[in-house]
Order: sequence, then structure tokens, then C-alpha cells
Amino acid sequence: MVAGRGLGSRPGGGQAGAMTNRRTASLVRRVVPWVLGWFAFQAVVAVAGLVTARRKNQGDESSTSIRRVLTHNGLELHPRNPELTRVRVDLAMAGGEVDLTGLPRPAHGGIDLTIRAMMAGVAVRVPSDWRVWWQFRGVGGMAGDGQVQRTHDEHAADLRIYATVVLGGIGVEAG
Repeated sequence: MVAGRGLGSRPGGGQAGAMTNRRTASLVRRVVPWVLGWFAFQAVVAVAGLVTARRKNQGDESSTSIRRVLTHNGLELHPRNPELTRVRVDLAMAGGEVDLTGLPRPAHGGIDLTIRAMMAGVAVRVPSDWRVWWQFRGVGGMAGDGQVQRTHDEHAADLRIYATVVLGGIGVEAG
């Protein structure tokens, strides 16, 4: 055996030779902090959402007024109280479904549904005989499935939807 330099003793060397070139190593060193920062941001938003939800969530599916705040998750809400008057849903980077098909037609002036969605999507299901009115503000979209009875009279509607959306969408379906 020749005395001298052993395997892996020269810069970039190793048993199989240089495993990466300098350009790749430099790129990885520049990208890793950004990836770690993105995951840290997601974690901070998720924790902030959990803390906010803990403070702001109100009512359950049998209440007359319901409020839900959610980030990074999914929401399925099936209210069952015939006296329901108000539902408020705040979503960030999440998806939601509000199913009102189990309720009779409101006799007391309708139900107010307020949706604030940021990079989120919401599906609203209503009975096929309900009249629906909506007001949409923001960047994104809102549409009915063609079977929804849309009315332009806010006071004659069985369901009034007030939507504020940033990079998201809301779909209203008759079911």
C-alpha cells in the first residue's frame, strides 16, 4: 500500500468521486432557507388560525347562530336548527361545505350567510325550492349551478349570502 492521501481527502472527493458540483451546492444553499421559511410561515398561519378559532368559534349545528374560523383544513357544516338565522364562515387556505338541505324554508325572514375566504373555496348547498340572493366582493368567483333560484330582492330571499373573497371561489348548489 502506498502511503499518501486516503480516499476522500481531496476537496470534493470521496469514494465515488465528487457527488455534486459547486453550482448545485450553491443553488441548494440558496433555496433551503426559502423552503424552510415557507414551512415556518405555514406553521405560523396554522397556529394563528387555531388560536383564533378557539376564541371566535361560536355555536354548534343545533344553534340559531353559528360562526366558524378555519385555516389549513376542511369544514363541513350541516346546521339542523329550523330557527337558524345567521352563519358566519371565515376561511384562509381552507375548504368548506355549508349544507342547508336539511332545513325547512325559513319562515322568519331568511338566513344570513357571511363568508370571508382568502385562498379558499366554499360550497353552499340549499334546498331546490329556496330563493337565494348574494353579494360578492373581491378577487375570485361565485356562481350557482343553474338550478338555484336566484332572486335580486334581498328581502324576499330565503338565503342571503354576503361574500368577500380573495383568490378563492364560492359555488351555490341546489340539492
